[in-house]
Parts: sequence; C-alpha cells; structure tokens
Amino acid sequence: MNNNSELFWIYRRDAKKGEPTYSPKSHSAPHFEGRYVEGMEEWASWYRFCKRDDGIYEAQLDEAWDEGSHYGGGTISVEVPSEWLHFSYDEFLTRVVSLAAASHYGFTPDDLKGKEGLKAFFGFEDKG
Repeated sequence: MNNNSELFWIYRRDAKKGEPTYSPKSHSAPHFEGRYVEGMEEWASWYRFCKRDDGIYEAQLDEAWDEGSHYGGGTISVEVPSEWLHFSYDEFLTRVVSLAAASHYGFTPDDLKGKEGLKAFFGFEDKG
C-alpha cells in the first residue's frame, strides 16, 4: 500500500464506545489450524477497505491469536472484484464480507450498511 491510498476503517478492536470503529461484538472465533483448537480463540484486530491509487479496492483484515509470549496472525488483503461494483449495494455488501475472512469474524452486511460514508467510498451513492 502506498501513500496515495484511501482507507475506510470499519473496526478496531481497541476502539472505545462512541468511536466510529467501535463494535459491541467481539469479532472473535474459535482458532482453526486445519481443525478447531479447543478452547483457543482468534480475533480481528482491525478491518478496513483500501482504495489504491490505481482504483483497485481491497478488503483488509488483521487477525491475531495468543501464542503464549506473543500474538500470531497477520493481515489478510484481498482485492475486491471490480465486477462486484456493478451489483446493487446490498448484493455488494453480501459478497464483500466473504473476503479477507470478515464473515469468519462475525462481520455481516448489516454491520457494513451501518457505516456512514461507506456507500460513497465505493461509489454507490452516485448510482442512486
């Protein structure tokens, strides 16, 4: 990602109530390593969308889990297929939460629909 990218933040785990990136949901899930690891959780540290200077959108989610003395995980970045921008906004939201493990961490189309400015970020406001 370069400095000309635009970011739209959906969620930050450390956000406080009242901040735009706050969620009352934990956005965690059972940890999976080829199988679910009993009693171990993983979580989304943050979730956002990026519009690169070449016009390509990406879904980005940072996932983490406790590995004892440190956290494991990393950032998942997946391009949003440009053809999805031709769907209705509702259909777009249904599809976009399938990227970057967002639905795995409990993000839903309704969560995204409630984010003020997201529709304009993806250019859907101009489509009526």
